[in-house]
Amino acid sequence: MIFAASTSTASFGAYNSQWDGTSELRELVDERSDSRIVFDTTPYETANATNTVSVILVPTEPYSANESQRLRNFVERGGTVVIADDFGPHSNPLLTAIGADARFSRLQLRDEQEYYRGPSLPLAPNVTTTPYTQSVSQLTLNGATAVEPGNATPIVTSSELAYLDRNATGNLSAGDELGAYPVVTVESIEDGQVITLSDPSIFINSMLAQPDNRLFATQLVTTHDRALLDYSHAGTQPPLAQALVLLRASPLLQVGGGLATLGVWLLVWRRIRVGTMSDALETLLPVRALSLLPQWLWDRSESTQSHYLDAETLRTAVHEEYPELGETQVQQVITAVLSERPRDEQDE
Repeated sequence: MIFAASTSTASFGAYNSQWDGTSELRELVDERSDSRIVFDTTPYETANATNTVSVILVPTEPYSANESQRLRNFVERGGTVVIADDFGPHSNPLLTAIGADARFSRLQLRDEQEYYRGPSLPLAPNVTTTPYTQSVSQLTLNGATAVEPGNATPIVTSSELAYLDRNATGNLSAGDELGAYPVVTVESIEDGQVITLSDPSIFINSMLAQPDNRLFATQLVTTHDRALLDYSHAGTQPPLAQALVLLRASPLLQVGGGLATLGVWLLVWRRIRVGTMSDALETLLPVRALSLLPQWLWDRSESTQSHYLDAETLRTAVHEEYPELGETQVQQVITAVLSERPRDEQDE
């Protein structure tokens, strides 16, 4: 049940490891930058905007006026915002609110000559060299639309044989025009930039390995010092994952870096061994983070039994949270935690 509380099956979900999730994108960002996942827009107010990129994937609900203003201020202070969408209704209003000129056409982009597995998965082979597209020769799309650039600058476009399926016939028909359609645009707003991408699917697990999607994602991140993955309007996220994000952002964990983090996790597991899950969580999590967890994890009324963990469960948790630890270090953690278990359990 703990695993279920920390994973997701939502499309584009950061904790969804299936074909339509973006867990690999999250890991890529974690490896290459000072990254942070955000579940609301308040971090935009305090983030150092200069050399920071924020990535917004397919918002499933609208940004309020106050939330949009936070993003606009972030861009004007020097931040970069990447908005990736295709047919959703919420991204164009967001682009308008933050002062961007680009818009999503929300029509299906097809190419019957240059494609991956079919015309609805067109290639975008026309790439202008910029810091974001360094060494990128194409993008491989999956159910994309096109960007109406306005005054924004297209930096990736489809082939000249692509078209927008205006009649939704699934093939080239009267009213459809062949041409190189913008897929990625960039524009400056005050001291920052907005990048508009007409296919969020290039970031899902099953498409990230296609040419040159991973390289493009890497360039977006490595051209900045910091990255925010904005899932504030991306639907329901795993409650335990949200709680961990809040825990990591707490002042306690900002002192001592990784050692403090590991120390807190050791304390959590130790409390679990000698008491209940609710004991550990109530001790360490702020009320806001605690409220995100499933009730069975923390509500004493749900169960009076202790939720003891075995060595293998603990090993899995440590590996997932600290993949950089070697096997010897992992075993030391397990030994230290299990040594604290109650005497009556040891005697069983």
